[in-house]
Amino acid sequence: MFDTFCEIRLLDIDLSDERYKISLSKDDITFLALSIKEAGLINPPIVRPLNKKFIIISGFNRVRALIYNKASKIVVYQTKKDESDYQCLLTSIAALSFKRPLTHSELIVSTKKLYEFIDKNEIAKKSSAIFNTKLNPQFVETLLSIGALPDPILELLDNGNLSFNSAKRICAFEKETVNIFLIVFSKVKASNSIQLEIIQHFLEICARDAINPIDFFNSKEIQEFLFNETKDPGIRTHQLRTWLYKHRFPTLFKTRQMVQEKIAAINFGNAIKFLSPQNFEGQDYSISFTAKTYDEFKANTHHLTTALENKSLKEIFDR
Repeated sequence: MFDTFCEIRLLDIDLSDERYKISLSKDDITFLALSIKEAGLINPPIVRPLNKKFIIISGFNRVRALIYNKASKIVVYQTKKDESDYQCLLTSIAALSFKRPLTHSELIVSTKKLYEFIDKNEIAKKSSAIFNTKLNPQFVETLLSIGALPDPILELLDNGNLSFNSAKRICAFEKETVNIFLIVFSKVKASNSIQLEIIQHFLEICARDAINPIDFFNSKEIQEFLFNETKDPGIRTHQLRTWLYKHRFPTLFKTRQMVQEKIAAINFGNAIKFLSPQNFEGQDYSISFTAKTYDEFKANTHHLTTALENKSLKEIFDR
C-alpha cells in the first residue's frame, strides 16, 4: 500500500480533488492547528501521487490545519503510483472508521463510493473490515436508497435536521414529494418521532382530502410557517405540527383544546399535574404531585379538594 514516508510541499497537494473524502463536516481546525504547532504532526496524512500532484486519501483536516499554520511542507505516507482507486477508497474509509464510528451520512457516502466497485452483498460481506461494524445486505441497500435521494439529504442528515428513520421513510416517495420534505426539514428542527409524525399527518391529509402533495405544501399556512425567517426553527416546528394535527384530527383537536382550557380554569396549583389520556383513546386521567414537606402536601390536597367544587372538573369527566 505505502510506497514511502516522506516530506512534500503543501503547494503540491491538489485540494480540489476530494474523491476519497467521506466526511461532509467542515470542522473548526483552530484547535487542531494549535495542537500541531505545539506537539507536532503525530499522525501523518495519506496521499496518492497523481499527475505531478498529490491527492489526499486520509487527513483532510490535518492538511487544512497546516495550511492554517502557514506551513510550507508536510510529512505524509505516500501510496504507490499504481495504487488502485478501490484500494485508496478502502484506506480512506478504514482510517476514519477505526478511529471513531461513522455517522449515517458518512456511511451513505462510503457505501455509494464502494458500490462503484463492488455490489451490496460484497459490501456487507467485507463491512467488518471496512466500517469496523457488521452491516447486513438489507441495511446496505437502505444506505444506497437514501444515497440516491437529492443532494441536500446528506447535509440534512449530517446537521441533524433529518433523522435516518425519516430519510428511510421518504425513500419510497415520488421525486416531487421527496423534495417537499427536504424543504420542510431544512426549515424546522424536530426529533425523530416528530419528523415521522409530520410526514404521516402530511400524507394522510393529502390522501383523505385527495390533495396533490405539492398543492398542499403550497398552501398559505404551511408557507407562512416554514418561510418566516423571523421565527426560530423550533417555533416553526411547533406551529406546523399543531396545524397539521388540527387538520388531520379536527374533532380530537377541539376536544383537546377544550380540556386544556378547563384544566387551566380549575387552577390546580403549580405542583399538581393533571394529564388527559393520550389522544383521548381512553377515559383514564392522571393526577400527580410532589411534596418536600407536610405543608406542601397539605396545600396540594387543599387544591384537589377545592377542584372538586369546580364544575369544569366534572365537565372534563362528562365530556
